[in-house]
Amino acid sequence: MMSAPGRNEETDLPLVLLPGTLCDARVFGAITPQLRATGYSIEHFDMTGLGSAHALAMRALAQYPGRFIPVGFSLGAIVALELAAIAPERIAALGLIAANGRDVPPADHAARRAAASSDPAALVGDILWPRSVAVRARDDHALRATIMDMAASQPAGTLALQTEVALTRFDKRPLLARMTMPTLVLGGAEDRIAPPELQRELAEELPEAELVIVPDAGHFLPLERPEPCARALADWLVRIRAVA
Repeated sequence: MMSAPGRNEETDLPLVLLPGTLCDARVFGAITPQLRATGYSIEHFDMTGLGSAHALAMRALAQYPGRFIPVGFSLGAIVALELAAIAPERIAALGLIAANGRDVPPADHAARRAAASSDPAALVGDILWPRSVAVRARDDHALRATIMDMAASQPAGTLALQTEVALTRFDKRPLLARMTMPTLVLGGAEDRIAPPELQRELAEELPEAELVIVPDAGHFLPLERPEPCARALADWLVRIRAVA
């Protein structure tokens, strides 16, 4: 493992981790030690209690004064893109894991809102589970239990609010060319929720983006394949230190 650099202005930039729908800091738990070893301070952002990407982005801007590096997973990546769109001068670099820069077609809204009335743990553990992980992970009972426990641990109403965050977001593709900060786009080769073609689309349009597609990984790649996920992020963080 790489040794942590000495504390300096660059590594004092907070690395703000934004979890996905019905997730918390545990979704980053297996990769956090290697990220911390790069010398950046780690902050975990609360994605609950608000119903739009813009409102969550404004919360983050108020919570972390100065420049910082958001690393978002899934819904957290949607908020990270919102941050880069509305306050690019505050975003030193951008990490996007299992991201989607597009909006949700209006025809899908009613079904998504209906699903939001389901029991959260049952939704992710039963209905969404086959789409959420790679084939090799479908029999991983510990992984499934972790994802279900994160969902069950969220405050009441979180699924409905986070569904609104997803449904009311704007298509970011017209704005990507303006996001000139160093960016890592990280996706799972078997992701059926934010498939590799969406990651390639982001990487092609973001001027300073690097793309890493992790083999044998689905949507929950930080939990499914933590080693290559952590390595890609840590290597990128070390490379950008001089320019972030």
